[in-house]
Amino acid sequence: MIRMRDVVLAFDVGGTYIKAGLVGADGSLLGSPQVYPARSGEKKEALLRHLANLVDIQGKLVPPERGIRGVGLAFPGPFDYERGICLTRGLNKFEALYGVNLREELTARVAAIPGLASRWSGTPAVAIENDAALFALGEYAFGAGRSREKTMYLTLGTGLGSAFVNRGRLVKQGEGVPEEGWLYRLPYRDGVLDDYFSRRGIVRLAEEMGVPQVAHGDEDVKLLAARARDGEMQVVQLFRQFGEKLSEALLPWIGSFQPDEIVIGGQIAKSADLFVSGRLGGVPVRIAADTSISALRGASRLFTDVQRE
Repeated sequence: MIRMRDVVLAFDVGGTYIKAGLVGADGSLLGSPQVYPARSGEKKEALLRHLANLVDIQGKLVPPERGIRGVGLAFPGPFDYERGICLTRGLNKFEALYGVNLREELTARVAAIPGLASRWSGTPAVAIENDAALFALGEYAFGAGRSREKTMYLTLGTGLGSAFVNRGRLVKQGEGVPEEGWLYRLPYRDGVLDDYFSRRGIVRLAEEMGVPQVAHGDEDVKLLAARARDGEMQVVQLFRQFGEKLSEALLPWIGSFQPDEIVIGGQIAKSADLFVSGRLGGVPVRIAADTSISALRGASRLFTDVQRE
């Protein structure tokens, strides 16, 4: 169990950047989150050294009167989270960690950091979970989610992330949810959900609709949203169609899980006013304020018994 004075070293790991923060038991962040390069294209040993070095850097920021309970990582899939094994391959990020038990490798390295040896409140521990799942746990525990019994969480960005929560517990099988709570790989139209409800899904839809001058790159959806807000009707219709398709795709899981609320985060959520009118499939929708901060806060929940509630 995490004690009130303990701090979790939390990391939200992406392919380009890693956001890090010190999270207390009450979900508060000590200081401002730090952003580091992910270096996700490097070889295995270099990657493991880099991650351990970030733990060392963050650990030294912990006030002397506080202990370190553990290291929590929000790490993108594919990943065997139960065993701690990275299964990422073919995605141009963390390829060198494929088949590596990241939990064991990183635990051994952080336990050997001399400057942190006296700071652990117990045995040095590393916990890893899906980024969408930690977003869900952080939103439930420290956002506005506790008033809801069952909630479906979505992250819309480079890809589609999802998690299902019942009374503060992640639901990964049964109870009307897909295996692991993952929607991204389920069939939809001529592909899978991830092909449609992601950055590339919006760009693809724009191309199909003949929307002119679609800029490609990290800013493409943001620029499209700006054009929609400026009243460009073809782009307004683009986002409306995106929302209609999203509602259609979610209906089977809304019907089976019966959520009280749907919470949406991720970069595309910043444009949610263009494709969500307050409900999806008849279920109230809430837009998260900061997905990454919620994921950092969710990492602290890996060191509680919340999932056994």
